[in-house]
Amino acid sequence: MEKYLNRKVLFIIPIIFLLVLLFRIFYSYTDTVKQMNEFAHKEAQVLQSHAMAHRNYYQKLYLNKTIPLNKSTLKGLPAYSSYYINQTFSKNNPFNISLQTVSDRARNPKNRADSEELKAIKYFKEHPNTKEYFSANNPNYYQYASALKIQNRCLKCHAQRDDAPEFIRNRYDKAYGYKLGELRGILSIKIPKEKLSNYFIHHFIYSILYDSLAFIVLFLIIYFIAQKSKKINSYLQEAVKQQTQKLKETLVRERLTGLPNRLQFLEDISDSKDKKNRHLALINIDNFKDINDFYGHTVGDALLIELGRKIDTFCNDGHSTVYKLPSDEYAVFTSWDVDAQKFQKRISQLLHKINKSEYLINKNAIFVTVSCGLASNEGSLIIKADMALQVAKNSKANLVIYNHLVDTTENVNKNIRGIALLKDAIAHDKIVPYFQAIYNLHTKKIEKYEALVRIIADNGDVITPYVFLDIATKSKLYHHITYTMIEKTFAFFEKREELEFSINLSIDDICNEKTVAFILQKLSTYHAPHRVVFEILESHEIEDYEDIKAFIQKIKRYESKIAIDDFGSGYSNFSHVLELNVDYLKIDASLVKNISSDENARKIIQTIVIFAKNLGLQTIAEYVEDEDSFKLLSEFGVDFIQGYYIGKPSPLLL
Repeated sequence: MEKYLNRKVLFIIPIIFLLVLLFRIFYSYTDTVKQMNEFAHKEAQVLQSHAMAHRNYYQKLYLNKTIPLNKSTLKGLPAYSSYYINQTFSKNNPFNISLQTVSDRARNPKNRADSEELKAIKYFKEHPNTKEYFSANNPNYYQYASALKIQNRCLKCHAQRDDAPEFIRNRYDKAYGYKLGELRGILSIKIPKEKLSNYFIHHFIYSILYDSLAFIVLFLIIYFIAQKSKKINSYLQEAVKQQTQKLKETLVRERLTGLPNRLQFLEDISDSKDKKNRHLALINIDNFKDINDFYGHTVGDALLIELGRKIDTFCNDGHSTVYKLPSDEYAVFTSWDVDAQKFQKRISQLLHKINKSEYLINKNAIFVTVSCGLASNEGSLIIKADMALQVAKNSKANLVIYNHLVDTTENVNKNIRGIALLKDAIAHDKIVPYFQAIYNLHTKKIEKYEALVRIIADNGDVITPYVFLDIATKSKLYHHITYTMIEKTFAFFEKREELEFSINLSIDDICNEKTVAFILQKLSTYHAPHRVVFEILESHEIEDYEDIKAFIQKIKRYESKIAIDDFGSGYSNFSHVLELNVDYLKIDASLVKNISSDENARKIIQTIVIFAKNLGLQTIAEYVEDEDSFKLLSEFGVDFIQGYYIGKPSPLLL
């Protein structure tokens, strides 16, 4: 009888294991699908909250007339820019999420609702008190939407057509006749299922393979034990429980450190939005890429583990949670009843400990510093903490606490407006050269002109480089300006054979092979390349003077000339002038404008003039604005002068 029972038990055990494994697979899959749906919904809610905050902020700028509402600024309106921003956003985010305002009565065809979005609009019209819509019915993507209803501020452009601004009426013949509270459209968020599914299913498959292997090994062990013992039931239950817990944790744990990951972080932040106290610190390792490059990724990974362990141990008070975010970033979050100052003090102590610690990894003693952004009891908590973190990194501060002074929203808006201005100027040929005369102190004649870039706005305003040049450099649009200035300046002076003209080049221009090729091509086809002068600004950005030497050698073949701009400023290097084979030294404006009152400025200018004459170079003084400066520079032996005293920059020559 006992043998029969043992035989029966051994027969039942594999069946039970198989059923349990199948159930685990089924349960894990359904749980993964549920997690994926919940993640999509929560991610959409976070994006909606962020998008609406920005939308309301931009609209407020128009309403309080910080940005005037006119034909030129129309492109900045959220309803207009939504489509273009979405194109870039969809391409650049890892899940290709699409976010756009659409309507069933869209003015712009690009903002017209598709079939899924029309279902959402219909749903909101049938359920006017509902604020959001979420559907997973489409096989390709999740559809989330929030209602956009007509408010008082919307009636200016969407009530009666006759009441709308003239440029709105001229541009659009649709989307009028709305009433207060009526549905205007929706904020549509589409989250593609394929990439999201790949992310979740990838982890699901690895977990299942691991579980299957574990179950097989476990079965063999238990099968062996079952022949010797009757204690299999309790052991099996415990093993199954552990495996179930591990499978669940794989979705919300970061693989390397074992800390809660970004998914868990977003969920916890969202779940805490109704709590009174919320404190968040974002911690980023300074120059972590250098550590990876120098020591290798194995050491870098070990450092991330060690640092995560140190932060987690320090914050192990039962009330705070430490998260490992992507790359080299950590988060410390608490919604416990603790005041902001106490949390800030605790984080400050943590940062001090991190910065003073030595990390011994593979016999390498590594020291790190971190930057931290902290926000307490703020709406959009993650965004505010990240703003503080970016300020900390840029200013090389250890800790920055968010307040209105570190809010970068206005800088972001300014950059967006600047890029829009540049792109519009490039697209509609609004970049033009203005010319400032250069006067020869020996011949008493104007013999040269410097070409200075300007943008002509739609209203006729002349926009100087101060507004757009820095943004042009950062946004990779600078080379378009260089090309345009060369093309137009060469054409302008083509029939003015008695005049030299100069064009400014940056170090980026000289180091850019395409730009250099363009310049050489223009010189090779220009009838008088000997009248062309290129002004180069010597600065700390120069990493290799060999590139500059090579460029100068190439343009010298066409007998073109070189001027060193702003010579005599903080970074001027006399020794490099000897190597670069230049023709002119342009004395820095900061020296010239103080020449009448500053003895040191006069001495420096005289030194530069003597230095230049000994090398056979000519000098040009900029920023000459009065007769006293004119006379002193003439006495010092400066060859040319330039400034308002001679003439302001103008589209025409003097």
